[in-house]
Amino acid sequence: MGASYARSSSRESPYQAKPRILHAVAAFAVFMFSCAPLWFGFQYFLTEIVMRLLSVAQISVAESSSAGVPLLVIKLLDGSKLSLTMTWQRCGLVSITVFSLLLLLLLHPLGTSLWRKIVWLELGLLLGLTWSCIRLSAAVLISYQFGAGALVIADFLTGPLTDIFWVVATWSLALSTVVPKEAR
Repeated sequence: MGASYARSSSRESPYQAKPRILHAVAAFAVFMFSCAPLWFGFQYFLTEIVMRLLSVAQISVAESSSAGVPLLVIKLLDGSKLSLTMTWQRCGLVSITVFSLLLLLLLHPLGTSLWRKIVWLELGLLLGLTWSCIRLSAAVLISYQFGAGALVIADFLTGPLTDIFWVVATWSLALSTVVPKEAR
C-alpha cells in the first residue's frame, strides 16, 4: 500500500508578504504630510482645546508661553495656581508618532489596498488626537480637585500607561482588517 503524498517544500506557503516599495513610499509621504502639522502646531492646538473644555467646566485657566512652549496656568480649588507645560510627551505626540511608525513599518509591507492602509493611519491619528485631549483634560481635572501634588500621579496614570491601550487596540484592529483572507 504505497500512499502517495504530495511533497511540499518547507519554503512554500500559501501566502507570502511581498515588499511593496510603492506602498511604503506612499505611506511614508502620507505619514509625513499628516504628522508634520502635529509636530509644529499641535501643542498650541491642544492647549486651546483644553482651555475651552476647562472653561466649559468653569475652571479658571490662562495660557502663556515659556521658551516657545505653551503653558497652561490653572487656578485650583484651594486657590493656588498650577503651571502646566505642554511638552511633546504630555500632548501625546510621542504616542501618536510611535503608533504611526508601527503602522508604517509593520502594516504597509502586507499585500492589500494602499487606501485601506492610509485610512487606518489617518483613523489612528484622529483617535490619538482625541485621546490626548481626553487624557490631558482628565489629568487637569484631577489636579484641580485634589491639588497640584496630584498632577504627578494623574499625569502618570493618564499618560504613557494608558496610551499603550489605544495604540495596541487600534493597531490590532488595523492589522485584522488589512491582512488578506488567504493569510488568516
